Amino acid sequence: MRFVKYTSISLIIFSNISFGKEFDKLFTVFEPIDNTSQIEKSINNSFNTMIYRLSGSDSPSNIWRIINAGNARKNFIESYSIKNINNESYLEVSFNKDLLVEVFNKLSIPVISNSRPVMLFLIEIDSGAGEPYYLTHSKNNPELDDLLKNYLKKESSIRGIFLELPELDLVEVNQLLNYKKLIDLEDIIYEKYIFDELIKIKISKIGIDQWSIDGDINMNIDDKDFVKNFIDKFKEHTNFRINKILEKNQINTSKKEIINISVSNINSFQDYKNSRKLIENLVGLKDIDINRFDIDTVFYKLNIYGDFDSIVKEISASNYFEIVSKFKDSSEININFVR
Repeated sequence: MRFVKYTSISLIIFSNISFGKEFDKLFTVFEPIDNTSQIEKSINNSFNTMIYRLSGSDSPSNIWRIINAGNARKNFIESYSIKNINNESYLEVSFNKDLLVEVFNKLSIPVISNSRPVMLFLIEIDSGAGEPYYLTHSKNNPELDDLLKNYLKKESSIRGIFLELPELDLVEVNQLLNYKKLIDLEDIIYEKYIFDELIKIKISKIGIDQWSIDGDINMNIDDKDFVKNFIDKFKEHTNFRINKILEKNQINTSKKEIINISVSNINSFQDYKNSRKLIENLVGLKDIDINRFDIDTVFYKLNIYGDFDSIVKEISASNYFEIVSKFKDSSEININFVR
């Protein structure tokens, strides 16, 4: 019992994942670029990434539907520039949200809201060469670890979803491994981390030439091609889970509603500009009009794609909005702006 109590307290300080998070710069893509002669190629790649993010699907068919309907890639771009990030060059491409959603609507392509799911990966690795460990961002280990972490980072950016690893220190990992027969590790993870889905995988070397994969992926792999075969299977499984979970966040653009919202705690013109920009960035927003001002509150009328529940979900995901009250019958949402 003492161990369970200690673990519960110590794990909470590492819990920095929030449910239904808003993806930062959803309509801005950072595409790697080696030199200026590759700008056109990088723009094409960034457009593909933007379509994957907004549609929730990694199928290239949506890209070709948009292009074949007479839409040039460049028409959707607001700006682009080369940025240096950690000594690497990227093309930063900003896309026009309103035009993208409008074209998606015309072509009956589903759009995914700003509220992006969190998937937590609990991956235990036992190579037989040392102590078993859980994969974390801060731990540097062999080739397999780097391939997994790099894939999660890249796929998270491309698909606009949060693919996270728990951040556990050495003491906690050892305790969890040593006492896992006495406690339910999953209960601790559910208690201290907030996420939409948990993917559990245990990788064990069970012989000189064989590995066993258990949990959400079940298979045995020969040692010779272990890394490649496992990474391929991991990508396939993760991609399937991403597609399924993003389907739940689709906005039905064939539906349109009028919503009245109030945004309080507006104490300056800058607050007004910042809070309005957040509203304008909502994927489900079609048009916005001001009804009136009242001391520290601004009242808006929103013309939205989707319905009341989908716009509430989008607003709830913002780190800068707190829903004070909502009334579905009267299509009214009262929000507090959080600086």
